[in-house]
Amino acid sequence: MGSEVPEHLLGTQQHRNARDLSDYLVHMTTSPAALASIITAGHIEARKPFGLGRGLNTVANKHRAACFTEMPLSELDRLRQRNKSWGIAFKRDFVLKQGGQRVWYLDIDKAPYQALHGIKEAAFENRDWDNPIWNITPFVDQWNPEKNYTFDWEREWRVVGGLRFDLEDVVLLIGLDGVEPLFHEKFSIGAPYYDARDMTYQWAADTIPEVGANMDAILEEFHATFLTPDNAGIPYDNEDGYMWAGCATAYETEDALEYLLPEGTPWEVLQALADHLNPISVQWAEREEVDSRGDDDLDSDEGSEEEDSTFQLPNWSL
Repeated sequence: MGSEVPEHLLGTQQHRNARDLSDYLVHMTTSPAALASIITAGHIEARKPFGLGRGLNTVANKHRAACFTEMPLSELDRLRQRNKSWGIAFKRDFVLKQGGQRVWYLDIDKAPYQALHGIKEAAFENRDWDNPIWNITPFVDQWNPEKNYTFDWEREWRVVGGLRFDLEDVVLLIGLDGVEPLFHEKFSIGAPYYDARDMTYQWAADTIPEVGANMDAILEEFHATFLTPDNAGIPYDNEDGYMWAGCATAYETEDALEYLLPEGTPWEVLQALADHLNPISVQWAEREEVDSRGDDDLDSDEGSEEEDSTFQLPNWSL
């Protein structure tokens, strides 16, 4: 695969002609949908514990980490055997600043491993959870050919707690599933476009189609959570605009997105979503708050001779 990788993405700044070195750290995943989820969330999660203390439940959270490889891009094809064909790459210095470190693979029957293992065991037995050894153990693994545990070829880095990023931090998107490998350097989150025939908005992703599908899913969740002022029945005055007092909380589009989406969502994602939503409305009401107010109004209507099980949005302009 080496000849298919653009020349400028190989080697390092110090050794441009080297094919065993790389300036990039790559997180590989299983599908374009999983990669799209990472891109739109701006977060590579630390789902599993790794390292010398990964089997100790009391300190398992200290060992949960996101994993990366320092293998040159021309060698990533090796990871297909582990069902990982889609990746996102960062500069090594960026990951280092986020707490990333190389993994140290030690022979299980040699002095360095035995020494660290002994310190770890003593800290565990003494319930010494603040011992500095727990800052080391996530980055240490055994090299044990008898148990077929020999993963030093992955040239692994780890970031304890996971990695958060903005899209401007991403250097490269990688796809190895197709006939031609994908090495996508310049990408954006995409943009919505209006389909005049269906009178609907659709998302045109500039990366992989699944990014657009992910943005569509976020928009569906947004509309399930928020209503425009008109749909919420907020009274409108030609001079003063919408009269929110006593009706519902007014959310600006950007505030509604920040309320809905996880903390740390890339600003590029928030901006792209806001660019889509603001032409529809710049203010929104939380559907749950509107529904709650409607229920209160219905409960207080003692003069009603017949109960109607169909909920009607209240008209506060009356």
